Amino acid sequence: MRTLSTQVRLRRLIRLFDEALNRLVSDPQERQMAGSTVARLLELAAQVREAWRRENASSPLPGSLERYVRDALRTIELAIAGVQQAGADLELLRQDFEGAALPLEIFMRGLDSEPALQRSA
Repeated sequence: MRTLSTQVRLRRLIRLFDEALNRLVSDPQERQMAGSTVARLLELAAQVREAWRRENASSPLPGSLERYVRDALRTIELAIAGVQQAGADLELLRQDFEGAALPLEIFMRGLDSEPALQRSA
């Protein structure tokens, strides 16, 4: 399975989410404009989801693994959406985001190396 497009988009989303949260934490004035930041991050998350949909269509994963990806993407989107809520705990949202996004990135890398692992077994 090839997930390069999804991986690239996911890495970009992870980087931009981190930058956005750092900006919001360091400058309270930025919190007033969080809506546009969240909209952009949700757009990037939708691109990750679409890239995954295209790449998974060529050789679908078993249901439980597909469910893992779907749940991780949903958690990512919910963490992003929470950023714009008044009084949101940004560090808790960062933990939720990273707890879903970072393992998902590693999982995607593993999917690309799977055929090599099967050949050597």
